[in-house]
Amino acid sequence: MQVKTMGDLGALVRSARTARGMTQADLAARLRMSRDWVVRLEKGHPRLEAQRVLDALRVVGVSLEATVPEAPTNNRRKRGRERAAQKSKSAGTGPAPVDPFEALFGTRKT
Repeated sequence: MQVKTMGDLGALVRSARTARGMTQADLAARLRMSRDWVVRLEKGHPRLEAQRVLDALRVVGVSLEATVPEAPTNNRRKRGRERAAQKSKSAGTGPAPVDPFEALFGTRKT
């Protein structure tokens, strides 16, 4: 099953839980959570703690596998960055660009 939303994930948990003959109360007890939490999980509530959701998947016997698609190359963006770098090199008189993180926190060591 392909999971794209928390609703899909909740349906998957519900299906796996019922296939194992578990009640919501049984799952809640195994997770040391309330039955209300399990209800929210199965309804696809978007703001549940990720580790607890993973624990619920493990308890109902669902293994999780993720794939990362290869990022498409964006030649237009790359060319734009290259042109900007060449302009700053050819100008040569302007100050070096300031790293926003460095400006805010001053913690980077170079």
